Amino acid sequence: MEKNSLQWFKDRIGKVVYRNTETSCKCEVCKRVYEKGLCISDDSHAHYLFDCQNEMNLIYSDKPNFEIENEKH
Repeated sequence: MEKNSLQWFKDRIGKVVYRNTETSCKCEVCKRVYEKGLCISDDSHAHYLFDCQNEMNLIYSDKPNFEIENEKH
């Protein structure tokens, strides 16, 4: 699956994004972001999530509980 661009994160400032389970660990934070999502608060937060995606191999989506193979960009 292709990674999201920095602009993708910036376009979602003020919106909720979700992390998939295949790339997330099983800690409470990852479980919560998978189940309830995460609101991108500002430009710095968008940059942070973009960096996390690339450094930790995370995948984010607009839809909750998504599967990698079903995700279309």
